Amino acid sequence: MFDLLIKNGLVIDGSGGPARPADLGIKGPVIAEIGRLDRTGARRVIEAEGLAVTPGFIDMHSHTDFSLPVLPTADSLLHQGVTTAVIGQCGLSPAPLLDETRAEVIAYNASFLADQGSDVPWEEWSSFGDYLAFLERTGISLNAAALVGQGAIRGAVMGFASGPASPEQMARMKAEAARAMDEGAFGLSTGLIYPPGSFALEEELIELTKVVGRRGGLYFSHIRGEGETLLEAVAEAIHIGRASGARVEISHFKATGRSNWAKSAQALALIDRARAEGLKVGADMYPYLAGSTHVPALLPEWAHQGGAEALLRRLAEPTEREKMSREMDRGGLGRGIGWESIVINGSPRRPEYEGRSLAELAAAAGKAAPEWVFDALLEARLELRMIMFGMSEENRRLELKHPAMTIGTDGRGLTAEGLRARGKPHPRSFGTFPRILGRYVREQGVLSLEEAVHQMTGLAAAGLGLRDRGIVRPGLAADLVVFDPATVLDLATYEEPCRYPAGVFHVMVNGEPVVSDSTHTGARPGRVLRPL
Repeated sequence: MFDLLIKNGLVIDGSGGPARPADLGIKGPVIAEIGRLDRTGARRVIEAEGLAVTPGFIDMHSHTDFSLPVLPTADSLLHQGVTTAVIGQCGLSPAPLLDETRAEVIAYNASFLADQGSDVPWEEWSSFGDYLAFLERTGISLNAAALVGQGAIRGAVMGFASGPASPEQMARMKAEAARAMDEGAFGLSTGLIYPPGSFALEEELIELTKVVGRRGGLYFSHIRGEGETLLEAVAEAIHIGRASGARVEISHFKATGRSNWAKSAQALALIDRARAEGLKVGADMYPYLAGSTHVPALLPEWAHQGGAEALLRRLAEPTEREKMSREMDRGGLGRGIGWESIVINGSPRRPEYEGRSLAELAAAAGKAAPEWVFDALLEARLELRMIMFGMSEENRRLELKHPAMTIGTDGRGLTAEGLRARGKPHPRSFGTFPRILGRYVREQGVLSLEEAVHQMTGLAAAGLGLRDRGIVRPGLAADLVVFDPATVLDLATYEEPCRYPAGVFHVMVNGEPVVSDSTHTGARPGRVLRPL
């Protein structure tokens, strides 16, 4: 007898092969049998006629590591069909934390998170292994594959000091990376627009990543630039992979700013050439035209030296503000986008700012946009988040079709109501995977259903080295999604982002229903995955 029987579904197994009608029998946490199973009994039966049955989706770029400690059910991801999240991205993992820099690093992370930083139980961990043990102890609803952040390691060892690491500091950072890998990290992530990780030169990154490469790990990179310097930044990531031996993943691939849109195809060509050389290089993306991060990222890199308190002092100093303003005009994250295309979406102290552009807010205050930004950051003590519209729809379709492209939300596990529905989060936390299935598969035909599912499951699992899940096959983990290809669709918008999608009915994690009839069951069968 099966514990669970899914009958009459259209099985899309995640390999990229054609869909086929079949029943799935599940025993415990694994798929036991696939075929016509009419004569086998089951404790529970799900009727899936007219519905697709696929592997659970793998979120290749998630910041859920900061939300799982306070919301282990990760509702907005499970409702999309996500059963595994790759966490610890952009160099910003919650650990390691060392005694001498602990307060400084936590303060920066809290300002980055804005609406959630004060809720994270930082006192529960110090080492990377401590953090993973905390997740295992509390229980989580989805699986987590964790990366250790290069920024977290540099911050722990060096604080927010710029400049190259000394030999002693380099040795300590390598030791922390090795320890994290030994404690369960799949690899290293960088966020090379965020301090303190952005202070590292390429040579330092190579040395640190060699620790990961020797252990068969991955190098995930939020590269140094996604606009004017996109091609140089992609080339740097590929070079780090070549020099270290680590597999490379270009995080949330995009070309930002109209003047840079032509670089998307050129950057994909760089990836193609590297792969033709035999290098393991991939990328992930989300299907939206806007990104999101914290407002301090608009400021020049030097302004962040010394950490949050030093930055606040600079923001209060007229000569420093003038210097920052000049440099922001010449370059940086916001160049080529326009103040009218940058919208505040997280402002805990002044929620009336949310949903309004920097141009609108500055005009209402009678200030130039940089001046408004400086004043608002002081008032909010850096706790401001923004959405930046700057991508091309044509590029998004081109990027989705690339054979090395997987899918990531770049979001967190949130809820549609209550405390975890604060602010106006980017809709990607609620809608990424259904948006692809509904808009880019069914409505636009950019990908076939089988191609899209392969991107979201089998291709991602292979890139991570997950041999026990990501494909519908007997003996593999029963991470499964049951959805309607005719109705699946994202409902989250920039104006109303906290909305679960339509058409996703059932989600199983390790054989246990976590979403049943489009309702989260509250179950926590997820696992902290370890490299195989």
